[in-house]
Amino acid sequence: MIWDKQTSEIKEICKDLLENKKVNVILAYTDGGVDGTQIPCFVKDVSELDKIEWGDRCNQHLAPYLHGRKDKVGIVAKPCDVRAIVQYLLEKQISRENVYIIGVDCIGMKDAEGKYRAGCAECKVRKPLMSDSHVTDDRVETLAIDPSEETGEDLAKNLEKFQKEIDKCILCFSCRQACYGCYCKNCFIERDTPDWQPTEADAGTKMTFHLGRAMHLSGRCIECGSCESACASGVNVRYIIKEVTKFIGDTYEYEAGMSEETQPAMLTHAFDDKEIGFLGGDHHA
Repeated sequence: MIWDKQTSEIKEICKDLLENKKVNVILAYTDGGVDGTQIPCFVKDVSELDKIEWGDRCNQHLAPYLHGRKDKVGIVAKPCDVRAIVQYLLEKQISRENVYIIGVDCIGMKDAEGKYRAGCAECKVRKPLMSDSHVTDDRVETLAIDPSEETGEDLAKNLEKFQKEIDKCILCFSCRQACYGCYCKNCFIERDTPDWQPTEADAGTKMTFHLGRAMHLSGRCIECGSCESACASGVNVRYIIKEVTKFIGDTYEYEAGMSEETQPAMLTHAFDDKEIGFLGGDHHA
């Protein structure tokens, strides 16, 4: 099988971690999901190692399972998972000494039809940028990268596109639940809503939610595509966050999760920061 090598290496690393009590639990993947999807599993003993699997259906992020944990955890991490871990470290959500990263090269995750899931086709980070153990895959060296879609300069067309996508949204919050960066206990969109009164899925509320979430992910989005993949209504609003990410990159030369030494753009301030006028003003240094 084409994934036997990686799966075997992952198991060997996990065996060492558990036998020598370097971690209390390992976050990994196992078979058993819908349509062949590999799903998250928690491995606490060497007797459970056989259930660990690796392949191109390991769609779900494992990094969010680290959030809030205080014990020592091993994690099988795709490059995008590693970027999420780096952001958690920068945001003081986890401690590095409590996380053992088994970084795995990734050729892209796929859906039941064999198509790349959202974000994977245009992914430029195929190798983990940080790891304690590294499981390689030679196929990453020959992968082509599809160009990402960019929004044009026509504001009317941009608004029309946004409204078209918003019409599909039922405000189920699946995108929020799938996002590594949405870990607030109380989401801004629900703070003024009593428990007995459901949020109405009107256009204004939906726009507020999606645009607000995009702003909250400024300089934090790791471009994993989990939000779009989780949407049962087929809403493609990831391009909005991509535009914010591009703006942060162009303006402040910052990409989320690429370095644990570089502070996030939105958490720092310097007197020579560029300032962008809201109405098309120039850069002011």
